[in-house]
Amino acid sequence: MSGGSLTLLPDDPGPAGPAGPPRKLPARVHALATGFPMAIVLVGLYWAMAVSSQLDKSAAFDEIAHLTAGYSYWTLDDYRLHPENGVLPQRWAALPLLAGDYRFPSLDQKAWRNATVFELGEQFFYQLGNPLETMLLRGRAMIALAGAGLGLLIYAWSRSLFGAAGGMVSLWLFVFYPGMLANGSLITSDMLLMLTLTASTWCFWTMLHRPSAATVVVSALAMGLLFVSKVSAFVMLPLALGLLVVRLIGERQRGRDDTSPPEGSPLRLRPAALAVSAVVHLVMVLAVVWICYGARYSAFGPASHPEDRFSEAWEDVLPAAGILDTVIRTARAHQLLPEAFLYGFAGTLHLNQTRSSFLNGEYSRTGWWYYFPYVVLVKTPLPLFLVLGFAAAWAVRTSRTVRAATRLWIGQPWYRLVPLGMLLLAYGAVSLASNLNVGHRHILPIYPALFILAGAAASWFGARHRQAGSALAICLLWFAAESLTIRPHYLAYFNQLAGGPSHAYRHLVDSSLDWGQDLPGLRRWLDRNGAGGPSPSPVYLSYFGTGNPRYYGITARLLPSFIAHEQRSFPPLAGGIYCISATMLQGVYLEIKRGWSPLHEKIYREVRGDIERYERTRGDAESRRRLVQERGPAFWFQRYEVHEQLQFARLTRYLLQREPDDQVGYSILIYRLSDAQVRDALDGPLPELRQDQDRAPMKPGKS
Repeated sequence: MSGGSLTLLPDDPGPAGPAGPPRKLPARVHALATGFPMAIVLVGLYWAMAVSSQLDKSAAFDEIAHLTAGYSYWTLDDYRLHPENGVLPQRWAALPLLAGDYRFPSLDQKAWRNATVFELGEQFFYQLGNPLETMLLRGRAMIALAGAGLGLLIYAWSRSLFGAAGGMVSLWLFVFYPGMLANGSLITSDMLLMLTLTASTWCFWTMLHRPSAATVVVSALAMGLLFVSKVSAFVMLPLALGLLVVRLIGERQRGRDDTSPPEGSPLRLRPAALAVSAVVHLVMVLAVVWICYGARYSAFGPASHPEDRFSEAWEDVLPAAGILDTVIRTARAHQLLPEAFLYGFAGTLHLNQTRSSFLNGEYSRTGWWYYFPYVVLVKTPLPLFLVLGFAAAWAVRTSRTVRAATRLWIGQPWYRLVPLGMLLLAYGAVSLASNLNVGHRHILPIYPALFILAGAAASWFGARHRQAGSALAICLLWFAAESLTIRPHYLAYFNQLAGGPSHAYRHLVDSSLDWGQDLPGLRRWLDRNGAGGPSPSPVYLSYFGTGNPRYYGITARLLPSFIAHEQRSFPPLAGGIYCISATMLQGVYLEIKRGWSPLHEKIYREVRGDIERYERTRGDAESRRRLVQERGPAFWFQRYEVHEQLQFARLTRYLLQREPDDQVGYSILIYRLSDAQVRDALDGPLPELRQDQDRAPMKPGKS
């Protein structure tokens, strides 16, 4: 795609002409500071920052599933675990584990038969004596290596558009962006999706303009890897169609134009070549998918049992109706694609229908159309918006000062930006329509395109734009400072519009902030702050994540948590240290989310009365026996469970009225409560309840 006439921006356009003769020393410095060797240094720095930031972090929520599944793919040739995420990232992360001697959970158990990946992951990570830290480090290092590849891709694409300085600006933004550092070494599919989606877009666009055996094969291979990276890969279908339409319109326009095409124009797109290219892409995608799934239809390996099944039945994950249901059923019937691939696609569609979401104190099962625009607004460092403003200003200035030598689209400055704009448009549209509003990471694939477009701002560097160049340099330094000040808690980055990371829990939770990553930090905080010694303060923990608190030496009375790592004991609440994950504090996955109403209070008092009645029989075996016989054991266990949920919900509503006493990694909030404060939380009047008394009663069933 290179060619002088297709260069988007000249080195230093303007009516005034060159500022003066070039100076050799600055030119050498410029080449040193913006060349490929420096780019390699920067991506190496990125890799080191991303990996080292996770050295003292517990496993993030999904890592336990990805690494366990990936290891099973390699060692068992079985694909039942976690098929809703791409097989390539999981294989890639687990690859270095093949060099170690790791014990995998027994295959003769219900968890394996039913493909319960998180239960198997709990065993693989915490119960079989495997070196957890080594496993995580190796897997995370592999994902960060893919991130380094994405950084080089961003640099190369930006350099092809805006020159070496533009490439370095784009790479700088990638390297220091907290969102890329946070997710860039977590064992998930997000980084491989960004890498393959960005590469597929560029390679496909290049192929449309320079069709050859090499460009067709490279484009097809990139697209094949994309489709085994994540189900989101299907966004490439409308994206590729849009790029093809733009290219065909340009070709038709050139055919009708009387002017000669500019030097370096794209080769003509022949119908026969286009048909061959389509066939090669289809064959390559199918080949890559089948190879990555062991070249067989069945998801279950050679040692499978007749009782083996997926975690949910096929009929439960298939769409209820519509064209997608027909497509999946047809593909199953004729075994057109591997079973695990089809099940993963159907499972993702099923998962995306409804999902508990939180945004600024509001809750939803179907999300908000403005969720991702808001996430981008508060999770992006403000200087990036300013750098994009510089890029836009330069584009406007160029459009006014540079006269195109042709009326053809291919001769216009904006033409080479089409694939980036269409990537933003396609992925953005899919995200806006998505009901899966649970994390910033689901919108991350738009950022590589933003970084590349921001490379246009580098054109302000120069003698004739000294003030603008200085302002741009300040923005880039500010951007890096934002990253360094939040280190190593990159996941918790929120900009000044949201009040910074200390107020993040009031805006967003789940994988935008709290993904279970701060158990080691909590252990250190407890050691420093009165949880040890001869008279330790009681510690209560409500944890959102798949990490095991006891593995990290955290001894606490467990409050309702997303996953229970030990037998339920329903401890009575008293004064002590309350450690509550932000996601649990906001009650995203609890039954009660929307505040505390008179109806909640009524049910809470009734259940509390039953519990007090039961507790009064403690020490009186005969009275306890009669009471249990009266209602049955199941009634009392269920009563305790309901009471625990209501009690915790009331406690969190009380805590949300005050600021936490401390925070661990911004994801776990610490409250020191006295006995009197706990009694007030459980029995005293809540501000929400007082407000509800002045309004109409809440209708039941809305919480």
